[in-house]
Amino acid sequence: MSPRKDIVNLESFGVGGTFLKQRRLLFMLVLTLVLSTSIVFTACTPNIGGPSPEEIAAQKEAEEKKAARAPFVGVWEAKSISDPSQGDIPESVYPTAVESMKSIYGYDFADDGTGNFIRFGAQKPFTWSVDANGKLTITLAGNAGSYTATVDSSGQMTVEGSDGSKAILTQASTTSGDYSHIRYEPFNPLTGTGNISKNKSSHETKLRFTITTELDQVIVDTDELYVRLIGIASLKDLKGFEGYVFEVINRTPYTTGYQFTIQDPTDGYWAYGFNVLEPGERVYEYVLNNQRRDKSLSEVTDVKGTLEYDHSSNGALHNDEKTVTFDLPTGQSK
Repeated sequence: MSPRKDIVNLESFGVGGTFLKQRRLLFMLVLTLVLSTSIVFTACTPNIGGPSPEEIAAQKEAEEKKAARAPFVGVWEAKSISDPSQGDIPESVYPTAVESMKSIYGYDFADDGTGNFIRFGAQKPFTWSVDANGKLTITLAGNAGSYTATVDSSGQMTVEGSDGSKAILTQASTTSGDYSHIRYEPFNPLTGTGNISKNKSSHETKLRFTITTELDQVIVDTDELYVRLIGIASLKDLKGFEGYVFEVINRTPYTTGYQFTIQDPTDGYWAYGFNVLEPGERVYEYVLNNQRRDKSLSEVTDVKGTLEYDHSSNGALHNDEKTVTFDLPTGQSK
């Protein structure tokens, strides 16, 4: 059978093979262009939904700082202490001092860069960091003071303070908050755990409370003082007594004295509380309602508070008394 004349034979024109090759070449060029564009687009397109380069860098920096802090995390207790305001406590006398005070002298370093300085009953929150040479910088709240620390080849830590103090410590635990190897765990009023030191024992009844209504209101937040209303609480050892619990932090390098007066004339409510704090010290002040107790504080509607505070150094008042007034909210009991 002879080929149909109406069908064009491209090869007979001498272009069949060349034409097909050109089409294949064109296809390959287009495919290459598409793939190249896709690669460039992928490389230049932001990681939608993922972390930004800044966030990745910040995370890396945080991980590096955490790794640098790791060897120091945990509880460190003193062996000997030199304190200009309190005198020297050599290693041979330190155990006697601990038994006398029912409290230790030490530092609790958490892996997030926060910590707690326990100074024979006084507890002082701090932040801390480590430089490239392994030197620690410990900073108390506000301007209350700072310390530097180093650890020698024997594993002993030397801490020197801006107040002229110096302490030699050893690591009792590699976990923050682990006081299982410590004679006296510092008391935590919010959990009711630990030991109340001798210099705080006069406040023992008021330190053993249970939060019944959470309020969480900042009353004062200055360079000098931080005061936060935590909530309403009842006493564990005295049934029927209620009061307000405040977190108070002295942010100055001076001794700070304060007093709370809380009242509601309509409901016959009146309460009074006072304390004296070391530089950087934090306490949980329980201001007890010692008047009317036939009505829950969560039901009182018009409670007014007054906070007065001043400072002193070496027993001399600064004559800088300040007064803050505030309203106390109510809440639903837990």
